[in-house]
Amino acid sequence: MYLPFYKNTSSQSYRFRKPVFGLRQKTMSFFCIGALLLTVCGCSGTTTPSGNTSPQTSLEKTSAAEDSFSVFLDEFFQEYATADSLSFHYTVSHPEELNLELPAPSLGQFSKESLLASNNTAAHYLTRLQSFSKESLTTDEQFTYDLVGYALTQSILPEETLLYDSPLGPTTGLQTQLPVLLAEYRFSSLKDVEDYFLLLEDMPRYFSQLCDFERARSAAGTGSCAEVLSRILLQCKAFVEDPGNNFLIESFRDRLTVLPDLTPEQTAELCIRNQKLVFTKAIPAYEQLIETLEGLIDTSVPAVGLAAFPGGAGYYESLVKSNTGSDKSIEELELMLQKALTENMRIMAVLYQSKTLQEELKVYQKQGLSMQSASSDISAETAGSSAAGVGNTTHSVSATEHSSGVLTQLQTRICNDFPAPAEASFRVESVHPSLEDFISPAFYLVPPFDCYTDNVIYINGAKCSAESLYSTLAHEGYPGHLYQNTFFASTSPHPVRMLLNFTGYDEGWGTYAELYSYQYADCSEELRRFLIAEQIAGLCLYSLSDIRIHYHGADFTAVSAFLQEYGFSPEAAEEIFYTQLAEPGIYLPYSVGYLEICELRDLYLNLEGADASLLPFHTFLLETGPAPFKLLKEALLICCQ
Repeated sequence: MYLPFYKNTSSQSYRFRKPVFGLRQKTMSFFCIGALLLTVCGCSGTTTPSGNTSPQTSLEKTSAAEDSFSVFLDEFFQEYATADSLSFHYTVSHPEELNLELPAPSLGQFSKESLLASNNTAAHYLTRLQSFSKESLTTDEQFTYDLVGYALTQSILPEETLLYDSPLGPTTGLQTQLPVLLAEYRFSSLKDVEDYFLLLEDMPRYFSQLCDFERARSAAGTGSCAEVLSRILLQCKAFVEDPGNNFLIESFRDRLTVLPDLTPEQTAELCIRNQKLVFTKAIPAYEQLIETLEGLIDTSVPAVGLAAFPGGAGYYESLVKSNTGSDKSIEELELMLQKALTENMRIMAVLYQSKTLQEELKVYQKQGLSMQSASSDISAETAGSSAAGVGNTTHSVSATEHSSGVLTQLQTRICNDFPAPAEASFRVESVHPSLEDFISPAFYLVPPFDCYTDNVIYINGAKCSAESLYSTLAHEGYPGHLYQNTFFASTSPHPVRMLLNFTGYDEGWGTYAELYSYQYADCSEELRRFLIAEQIAGLCLYSLSDIRIHYHGADFTAVSAFLQEYGFSPEAAEEIFYTQLAEPGIYLPYSVGYLEICELRDLYLNLEGADASLLPFHTFLLETGPAPFKLLKEALLICCQ
């Protein structure tokens, strides 16, 4: 049987949804395990908790309302948004309009002590939350109350589990995220440039904390195995191997062009300072991390999942719940995933009997999907050559130009099924060659919530093939992440809402939007159904493998045998095993989030009729925004009454 998802186990794109929180406390922090706030439920739009119409006024504190729920949310936002300056920079563009106290330039703290402090902070806010009488709040505030309580409760982890996970990882680890965040650090004034320099100055201190944390994990017997450490080391070494051509140097001058008052002499001086800091701070920080990880390889732990640690299975269950937003038990998730896997494998087997489909698949593998229209002459052949040439300007239509064209067409074509997109601009950039081997095929970099109209999607030409380019753009752009994020931001929710991230909703929506977009492509119904089934089956299979590793304690031999039953080569099975070993639950927000959204869709159709338009359902999800699926279900039932 033709099962192309077996060929590329890294086909999923992981975008940096509020990535700066990952720099602080990857899975243990309040934000990173899926905390979120919702200020309103239902289908009629959103308002701030205080009833104001803009986030600016909602953060103005008044002495008459010191103990109000609105002030609680405002103080909560102040606490977490200013925890470190890099997070702050990627969260708020105009802090003066929110009366926020600016944090000193710093990458923040990362240690077991800082994780305990995060636990204490979350416990403090949970106690404050519980001091409110829920019954005295408005309906919207009661929903927000439930969300805050859900999020805070999930964020407080037992002290013995704080060393169970690492900020480093071969797919979405800090060592690959941080350079991109620094390269995209926007300059709107000379102060921004100076703050950026201070962040580079801070890298040796911050990386020293990371090294201490990894040594503590190793000493406790919960560190990464030798194979995972080796993969992370390859990425770190790629960053330092050619200092003179480091992309933090290459990108710096381009970012200065937005400061028109700079003289050529000032520009040259700033470029020299940046180069010196990259040479003396950034690269030595990575060299320090390399030395530490190399020293840990000989004493590394066996290649075992979380289930091997005391309380590890329970920790994993909590992690899955937080990352997916599903209240289903692990056993219930396994049944749901296995059912979806079996059903979609059956669909693929039936469809593949068609000789016509087999021929169409051969064309698809070479050229991917395209959209034909009277307003566009971008052909499938052009799309294929463009995707293969990301970063290569020799093609008549570059990959970034082609990608922008596809996104523009999708903006128009989705309008019958989805609410009109918010006014927003976007650009498509190529991943720097030094990161191509190690970073994801694509990612969407979420802008500050008060500057949501300026968006960027990165495409990795080394991993994003012609075959996957269309679906990747739909996932990252329209009707995926960029569309969802800008639509929700345009409703002017309380700033707390935009500060937080709920991964199951986000990635569930991205996957749902990606698969929905196939109907806008120029392909047969057979191919569309086959590709959808293929994607769902692959995600479910990866997720079941992850659960076997971290919940049931399966080792490499058992997981490899399981995957090979479904046609994986030994090499592909090994790649999947170590990816999931390093980053527990990495595929579950995609698979579980998607299946949970499908359950909500089916509930909506049961209530409104099988032939009902999905436009109101999509509008409901987008206006309600990120939330646990149990609460989304409750809100949907109210909305459909």
